[in-house]
Amino acid sequence: MKKKFYVSAGIERFFSFLASVILIIVLNIVFTNTLFEKINANEEINYIEKCDDLAEDYASSIESGLLNLESRLDLFYAKIAYKDISPEEISKFLKDEAANIRPPFSMVVYADKNGNSWNSAGKYYDINDRNYFQMIISGKKTFYVSNIIESKYDSTPSIVLARPVYDSNHNISGMLFGTCRIEDLQNFFMNIKITRGKKFVIADNQNRFITHYDRRWVNWTYRPWKCDEKIFNTTDKRYVVKETYSADGEKIYRFVKNIPSTTWLISMTVTEKEFYENINDRNQYQNMIMFMIIAALLVALFLEFWVHSVLEKKQLLVSHIDPITHLPTRTFFEHKASRLLKKSSSSKFIMIECDIRGFKFINKTYGEERANKILYEFSKILAESIPRRTSLFCRGYADNFYYFGKINSVHRTMKYFKQKVAQMNEVIKKLEIPFSPKFGIVFHLPKKNTDAPTIQKLISHANFAKSEIKDNSLQQFALYKEKTMDHLSMINKIENHMEKALVNGEFFVMYQPKVDLNTDKVVGAEALVRWQSPELGFMPPNTFIPIFERNNFVIKLDFYVYEQVFAFIRKCLDEGKPVVPVSVNMARNHNKPDSFVYSFTTLLKKYDIPPHLIEIELLERSCMDKNILREITLMLQNEGFKVAMDDFGSGESSLNMLSSIPVNILKFDRSFLFASDSKEGHLDENSENFIKTLVNLGKNMKKETVFEGVETEEQRNFLRTIKCDKVQGYFYSKPLRENDYIDFLKSHT
Repeated sequence: MKKKFYVSAGIERFFSFLASVILIIVLNIVFTNTLFEKINANEEINYIEKCDDLAEDYASSIESGLLNLESRLDLFYAKIAYKDISPEEISKFLKDEAANIRPPFSMVVYADKNGNSWNSAGKYYDINDRNYFQMIISGKKTFYVSNIIESKYDSTPSIVLARPVYDSNHNISGMLFGTCRIEDLQNFFMNIKITRGKKFVIADNQNRFITHYDRRWVNWTYRPWKCDEKIFNTTDKRYVVKETYSADGEKIYRFVKNIPSTTWLISMTVTEKEFYENINDRNQYQNMIMFMIIAALLVALFLEFWVHSVLEKKQLLVSHIDPITHLPTRTFFEHKASRLLKKSSSSKFIMIECDIRGFKFINKTYGEERANKILYEFSKILAESIPRRTSLFCRGYADNFYYFGKINSVHRTMKYFKQKVAQMNEVIKKLEIPFSPKFGIVFHLPKKNTDAPTIQKLISHANFAKSEIKDNSLQQFALYKEKTMDHLSMINKIENHMEKALVNGEFFVMYQPKVDLNTDKVVGAEALVRWQSPELGFMPPNTFIPIFERNNFVIKLDFYVYEQVFAFIRKCLDEGKPVVPVSVNMARNHNKPDSFVYSFTTLLKKYDIPPHLIEIELLERSCMDKNILREITLMLQNEGFKVAMDDFGSGESSLNMLSSIPVNILKFDRSFLFASDSKEGHLDENSENFIKTLVNLGKNMKKETVFEGVETEEQRNFLRTIKCDKVQGYFYSKPLRENDYIDFLKSHT
């Protein structure tokens, strides 16, 4: 029989402690080395993402600069658009406009379909062999930016920006282009602000430098002896970086981006030294951090005698732990969050509430056991996606989860949140029962002299933000804004009152006269709707019309206004009172041409009103398809109505819209009359020239021209001198009630 050896409790604890120390040191060395390798890899990826974003931003800035140059070219184009002009007239036009050419344009040139061209310096030459000429005249491009070419005028390296010119039949009759010398374009692009210390170059598809941080290389071609692709992969994106050498023989990395409207490439250059130095700087801290971790773990071991108290604490925490997800409960969460908020009252915080769309359906369809499994899986996905330092996370009732954490930057936090949601969605798609989460977010940004909100109030705000996307399956998260409650409350009041207001006749029509500038007589009016509510008071159209457009009530309101106008005109005709054509507005919600025109004409026939007494105004910026607007316009014109394009010139593609939709009248927005920076409100020369160009364009297209918002005699006189047909505005009259409008007609017709 073998003799047993007994060890005292003290010795047992010593060897147990020693074994624990050795195990902790070994595991710590292994894990920390792995951790720092990941940190270095993450730092590299973060730096690459930053450089890629900078290159993308600069490419977008260059694209915006080119669009600005396109707009400058369009100012010349608008003066000859849709006209039949002889070569002599073109030559004179270009010479007259020479003084208006601003850098980086050195000259503006017109070429006919045969390649014969005239420039603003009065010189003629043939450009039939130029690629930009062939691309525009063939109709393949409506705006073209060339590579570097030698100017036929003076052989200087230049870039050409070209667009087609259309005749009165809307056919391509030639092209208009601006020539930019390379040194002028270099200066133009260099004015675009970029991050200090970053080096950018722009090259055409022949590898000739259009701009370069070293001006000596502009207009030169450089092909490095070696250029390899270096691939960096992240969970979100694959980055391709060019690994090559500069003209000085230094190893560099190039981040390359396309400029959408051109064949050019933008490269951001980073030296290999710069690329790695900010990453390697962190390595010197590895040993120190490792030592601190080991020391902290050893200290933790000396607290072993707390085992009993820990067990007691565990007994206490049972009531604060959710049995399904093993997360804290909401009660415990609120207690801890309140303490954290009070302790760091000057810090910024984020509160997030999230749940699962249709969880009740999931519970009913798959059963409670599988629904609980989904909750557990969702809690793990959330826990892996959120930072735990200075933050709290819990499960509330049912499928609700809450997160509360300290932040440094709202912008960076939202960027991190969006990335994590995207990653989360990919994980959820692979589950046995996929689902869709939604999030409500509120930020606490401390302000002076204001009391901090309670945790319960922040949760309420996050819940409210989440409720806003309840019925929008395409939106996963919403932010709470301070004014949202008041704004939604007003919307709710308006929507609760709108049907009753229509029945009670709370909406009424006012008429603003239109005056012929040749005779100073009233020749028309615009019908404008107003709302006087006993409960809500008087409300201007910009308060309720956008709401009615969103909920489609504007369709009912439009036909209510039409009937009020038709009844008023019928009454005036029956009583022998003066009558002039009245224009009514058509909201963008009328997207069924046949139905709208049928209902409109049926209502008109009910009151036996001649079609020439009614005009219909369409919004240029309508979200309706251009084909629908064109169809409605043609159908209304076939019924004998005149159609006007309202706010012409304030949209994004006025010329294209005008060529597509054959309206009878162009109405110009009042903003053009107040675009000047003059303290006295006078129109400056640029504003006058622009307005004159718009009116002349309408004349060339044989459209009637009307200007809104005329308030001064100076504005009236200017519009009269440029042959604008009609005006409306406070200079003549504000919108009037029916009786006042009739009196005004009697004294001004």
